[in-house]
Amino acid sequence: MADDRTSPPSGVALMRKPGPTQAEMVRLGLERDIFSGKLTPGMALEEVRIARDYAVSRTPVREAIANLVQCGLVEKVAHKRAVVSAMDAAKLLELFEALAELEALAARLACARMSAADKAQLTLVHEEAAALLASKGDDNAYASLGERFHQLVLEGCRNQVLIESTATLANRVYPYRRYQVLAPGRLQRNQDDHDLIVEALMAGDEDGAAQAMRQHTMEQGDALVRFIALHKVTYSELQSRSAEPAELHEESV
Repeated sequence: MADDRTSPPSGVALMRKPGPTQAEMVRLGLERDIFSGKLTPGMALEEVRIARDYAVSRTPVREAIANLVQCGLVEKVAHKRAVVSAMDAAKLLELFEALAELEALAARLACARMSAADKAQLTLVHEEAAALLASKGDDNAYASLGERFHQLVLEGCRNQVLIESTATLANRVYPYRRYQVLAPGRLQRNQDDHDLIVEALMAGDEDGAAQAMRQHTMEQGDALVRFIALHKVTYSELQSRSAEPAELHEESV
């Protein structure tokens, strides 16, 4: 993303992640293949083949697989083979439900504890995401900005116990949170939710910030998981139904 589109306020520098490591590149590629249906439940992940496909050594492949095991997309079975996990919709709903409450508490505390510089940085990330959405930019870039948005709100709560607990859970749902924005209508709805969160934080509205964050996180899970659970479809099938946003919305409320 070019830096000349928006300039940070004086004294505020937007922290940007360096380019993806080899392990991150492999992990994102495997995530994409799992959600698209190219890698199906029970399919083994062969380190040698993956290393060849991505032109890397087996070390970053092992790191990528370990990260996927941690979030539940992959599991280790007999002889320590890594295979794609079946998507457990009920478990995912529980994860999003717990995360919603933790993030809501973080947003409530952040209302009073975020500094002016913190708020300026959050606003900058939010505006950058809005510009990307308006220009129909890359979905993965938008998802990364969304991740940073949630990190900034969490860091703003200034409670290390809450930060660590929430970050641990957020890491488990990260791939699902990233890919749920591909569901019909979710990109704009996601941005609208962030609008409400920012407005409440800037106004110091603790109840409003907590409620907006709670509803936002729960809807992220509902938009993907409830639809899959109720209609028994794969994620690739979900993407093909992009012409049916109304039906998706009805099942996610």
